Amino acid sequence: MRIAVFGSTGGVGRHFVNQALEKGMAVTALVRSPGKLAGLPEGLTQVTGDVTDEEAVHHTVAGADAVVCALGAPLLDKSGIRATGTASIIRAMKAARVNRLVSLSSIGAGDSYPLIPGLYKYFLGPLMMERMFADHEAQEAEIAASGLDWIIARPGPYRDGARTGTYAHGVTADVPDRKLKFHINRADVADFLIHQLSDNTYLHKPAWLTS
Repeated sequence: MRIAVFGSTGGVGRHFVNQALEKGMAVTALVRSPGKLAGLPEGLTQVTGDVTDEEAVHHTVAGADAVVCALGAPLLDKSGIRATGTASIIRAMKAARVNRLVSLSSIGAGDSYPLIPGLYKYFLGPLMMERMFADHEAQEAEIAASGLDWIIARPGPYRDGARTGTYAHGVTADVPDRKLKFHINRADVADFLIHQLSDNTYLHKPAWLTS
């Protein structure tokens, strides 16, 4: 399986690339700085550029069996790069007839906002995370309207730590006791994304993801 990856040098993206290569997948990653993916297992092809470069995006997607979007941005970023970048990726996927899209979003986006703790909902959210949530919601709207076979992952806040393979996930309407542990290791988020390449449990659904 060949996977095209966007956001490959971010915290979750790099874990995804490494885990995919360890599983014997071929990975094509769009990168601004190729040196950031040095030292990974064999099977990696790097395309130099960024997600605003339509030609580079098309080149990255060409020949892929599936696409993983792990685009990120600084917390107060105003560019809306997740949404505009994802729209570019979707155009490239349609041109290349690649149908499987697994995308990283965030818990708190869309109908998952009631699931976040009060500290985030009433303080950090309005003060610091409003632009991030808006960008993710615009991104999710692009994906939902794409006509592709898509899955959205909405993890809680990231923390460092090894892949455990034991974490909780579900849809907004199905939360055990309406409580979540919330934080999750980046490596476990990457593990979840890999499983979504072939698992249809959350096809055309956004799934929350916590430890």
